[in-house]
Amino acid sequence: MPEIIGYAAVFQDQISSGGAFDEGNLRRQMERAAENPSPPWRQGKQRRKTGKREPKPELPPLDPPTQLTGDSLREAWQRYGVPSDGALIYPINLCDDGSVVTRDGEIIGTWSMDQYEAPSFTPDDAIIPLFEAPLVGLLCMRIREWHESKTGEKL
Repeated sequence: MPEIIGYAAVFQDQISSGGAFDEGNLRRQMERAAENPSPPWRQGKQRRKTGKREPKPELPPLDPPTQLTGDSLREAWQRYGVPSDGALIYPINLCDDGSVVTRDGEIIGTWSMDQYEAPSFTPDDAIIPLFEAPLVGLLCMRIREWHESKTGEKL
């Protein structure tokens, strides 16, 4: 039998050891363990077989998004862009002709959309898009930050 020399209360209102290390309880546990012909520590690891697993379905490879062209692109420009002949009220305006214009009227690049209607921005001096974003508003924010860092002036 182990010799218990003391115990510490775990909870503030605990006034006894709880009986786990009571000599009578320890003896009962030892007797039950001795009667068990196959205690857990002698059984070893046993895994239950749940049956044959079904093979995982193969997913088709993800196609990279393609840029919209023609009528689809013009429809997206009209849906998300502001009229290029109207007042430019935003710091960065995505116009319905595909141009990106600052509030001052400076054209700084073009914008387009892919088949999932995710917009992208291409500066005037670039061939490939510099930024892509999931939403038009996020693209405008990134363009604004890029333009302000490039020019050093606030829009």
